[in-house]
Amino acid sequence: MKDTLLNTFFIICIIVIAIPQSFSAVTSIGEINVVGESKGIVPASSTVPLLVTLSIDRSLAEPGEEIKTIEITMPKGFETKATDFKGITRDGEKLLATVNISGGNVIRVELEKDIRDFQNSIYDIAFDARTPNTIFLAGFKVILRNNEDTPIGEFIRPGQADSKLNNDDFTLQVIPNVPPAPVTSFTAVPDTTGENDVTLRWQKTEDPDVNGYIIYRDVETVINVENRASTTFRDVNVPPGEHTYQITAYKSIFLQSERSVQQKVIVTEDSAAPLPPTSIKIDAKMEGIELNWNASVSRDVVKYKISFGSSEATTLEPLTEGEITVDNAANGTSEYKYFDQRQIPKGSFTFTYAVTAIDEAGNESAPAKKRLRVFDRPFPNPFTPLSGDSDFNTVVFPKRTIEDSEGEFNVLLFNLNGVLVKSLTAQLDEDELRWDGKDESGEIVESGIYIYQLQVGTSYTTGTIIVAK
Repeated sequence: MKDTLLNTFFIICIIVIAIPQSFSAVTSIGEINVVGESKGIVPASSTVPLLVTLSIDRSLAEPGEEIKTIEITMPKGFETKATDFKGITRDGEKLLATVNISGGNVIRVELEKDIRDFQNSIYDIAFDARTPNTIFLAGFKVILRNNEDTPIGEFIRPGQADSKLNNDDFTLQVIPNVPPAPVTSFTAVPDTTGENDVTLRWQKTEDPDVNGYIIYRDVETVINVENRASTTFRDVNVPPGEHTYQITAYKSIFLQSERSVQQKVIVTEDSAAPLPPTSIKIDAKMEGIELNWNASVSRDVVKYKISFGSSEATTLEPLTEGEITVDNAANGTSEYKYFDQRQIPKGSFTFTYAVTAIDEAGNESAPAKKRLRVFDRPFPNPFTPLSGDSDFNTVVFPKRTIEDSEGEFNVLLFNLNGVLVKSLTAQLDEDELRWDGKDESGEIVESGIYIYQLQVGTSYTTGTIIVAK
């Protein structure tokens, strides 16, 4: 009996081992989206443009895993034709391919030239499809096939493939083909402060199936407000002249309400300067000077201009290549940086930098200025730890006090009795150390003279600091 069980165990093991594994060295993720729609929602009994995006990693591809066909299986009820195929691209470049449709819902995109390199790429496959008349969560499947029409691994798993905040899987929600009610209380009011903006307001929809609103300016300009709770939108940088506005509520981009009553406005030229940027910071580094600032709150800023002047200069001059363009596509950008590669002179000096915001009409904000003081000795001296002025309540020990030295940078502070009261050590990228007048226990030291030893590598120098409370 024992031998019989043992033999059975070995037979089972052999069977399990013999089962073919659908493993592939080519790994992929993908998603499906409705063109112009981020929610993955489609109305029943309608024709919608679909976009399948695949992120295919071929860095470890093996022989026999060349991609010849990409096969998309749509759920029952979805239909398409070969003439509905819009094309396939790889990293934005169009690929030559033929399309065969099986049963109306299986799309086989056969590439003219198979993919056999080891690059990681993004593939986009665009086609129109007719949706079914039933309401359900529709799941799609995508698989890669080689030159022998053998599957390369399993179905591609769903995941973020197009780097956008949209529908990140292979499902679409089919909803009833019933449009929402029209939007009410829609108004359009031009700005009266000199900006060429228009403020749009409306009554929020109570329909829970509404996903957002579409605003039409002069018919051809379409603005998608993707938040059903929204009741206002500011249209920025509107071309001067007469314009019309209308609004719809939508469940899907392809399932909108009737348009609202048309609103007419007259927009004037932009004559208002933007507000200046804020929170300018300057950091003097060995290889140059870095500026950082927070964006202007004005929404029509298109660039920032950086100007410079020495302590003796009466006016600031714009820096060569000293403009930073605002990337409107990078929504939410609030911090900007500029690196001035000028050679930092020896000795002590004072520079002034200014950053101004410029709008699309060329209007320039007031300058936001920041002074940079660079010393080759500790400053200020004397200093007052209890002062409310940041220029005088902390003493700065610059690394450049010792020229042409490399290595660990630290400062030791002693009282006149030779007792160590504070030890400061710089991080690898720090070019200065700061002392706020406190000892190792966190207490502010007494007024008087203190001796410092500043060391960089094996080089050091000493001097005195006066603390004045």
